[in-house]
Amino acid sequence: MTEKDIELLTDLSETHNITRSAQRLYTTQSALTKRVQSIEEELGCQLFIRSKKGVLLTPVAESILPFVQNIGQNLEQIRNIAACSDGELGGTLKVGVAVNHAKYKLTDLLETFIARYPKVDLQVIVKRSPDLYKDLISGEMNLVIIRGDYPWNEGDLMLFEEGVCLAKGYGTKEKDLSTMPFIERTSDVSYDTDLSRWMNENKIRRRSGLQINDVDTIIQMIERNIGWSILPEICLSDFKGIKEPLSFRNGSPFLRRTHLLYRPDYFELPQVQVFAETLTECNQKCGIIHI
Repeated sequence: MTEKDIELLTDLSETHNITRSAQRLYTTQSALTKRVQSIEEELGCQLFIRSKKGVLLTPVAESILPFVQNIGQNLEQIRNIAACSDGELGGTLKVGVAVNHAKYKLTDLLETFIARYPKVDLQVIVKRSPDLYKDLISGEMNLVIIRGDYPWNEGDLMLFEEGVCLAKGYGTKEKDLSTMPFIERTSDVSYDTDLSRWMNENKIRRRSGLQINDVDTIIQMIERNIGWSILPEICLSDFKGIKEPLSFRNGSPFLRRTHLLYRPDYFELPQVQVFAETLTECNQKCGIIHI
């Protein structure tokens, strides 16, 4: 079994779809199918069953998959060690980044990091924070920049915190919030809990009806006085409207935190350490509050 075979089996176990895995692995469906058949012949057992719902793992495949994934991780570690042998930092760095952080803060970070460490194979995956958290727990990701507070007993570096603001258009300045549509968006549990707390403390009845997860669209609607919303300050640097930092009844500010969550063994890699250092440096240059 080759390294390509390990990648194929791992990917197919995630997608459960021949077509999608072939696209992700830059091959054809027929070539991927033939390779699966060759692996099954080599092992002397069936690994996958085709069904109307996609490709299903046999019990044997489910049993051997953890071992296959461990082999892949060990091979990656070997490459990382070998890449540093010539004195110049190299290796692979795979990091998951929350959507809003990627949108507003990632460009400067990548520009600086790639210029300093051109031999590092940097792989960035942008997802919603709840999805990144699931990937971290499952072991698919070892390092994530995640927004919100999540229970994680391993490596947790608080990067910065920002205020959360009420955002409304100039044309709605004197209007009662309860009379206007509240533009909702899906977020993590900690943020939704704080949002509900603030609403309850201020006795605001949400007039819902607009569920939009694209922040740019929300901001455009607010600027055109269609409705109002509550957004983290990171999203409002170019906002043309009224923004009011929020606090709770006890005087504490309504804050949104961004964390670097990681597995400690992965953090021992030199390329991961310099990534964290570069990330902290870029946050400080941008004037973000560093904790």
